[in-house]
Amino acid sequence: MADVVGVLVAAIALAVSVWSVLYLARQTRAAAEQTGISNAVASVTANDMALRALREVHLLMLERPGSRAYFYAGKPLPERPGERDERDEITTIAELLADVLSSGLVVHEKVPDSTSAEPWTEYSRHILAHSPVVRDLVRDHPGWWPPLVPLLPPD
Repeated sequence: MADVVGVLVAAIALAVSVWSVLYLARQTRAAAEQTGISNAVASVTANDMALRALREVHLLMLERPGSRAYFYAGKPLPERPGERDERDEITTIAELLADVLSSGLVVHEKVPDSTSAEPWTEYSRHILAHSPVVRDLVRDHPGWWPPLVPLLPPD
């Protein structure tokens, strides 16, 4: 009789153990799915934040006709004394753009599932290659925008 009770207790213990393992596997799968969803949301949020900041910089360019050429067409900063205000405005926009690019690179690097990290890196390279003012700012102040330094084109 004791053997039967021992076998019965062992069988119940085995059944409970199997059930626990299956339940744990189900919970683990649910946690993994939730992590995937959270990473996707973080990726979209990171990209949205970077693009919102970039839109603000583009709005500043729209308010100053001709300023886009300083960032996309290789136009150098004005040098004549009468153009000091324009020079200051373009330099300020360039600083803001460098901030946005640098922040976007950092944010995309921190979000493991970001599908926008590579396009953001390529966009940053494009700006550095085509904007003397942004490129010069980053070269003059590498500690201000460390993520941009490795993307600088060769001199």
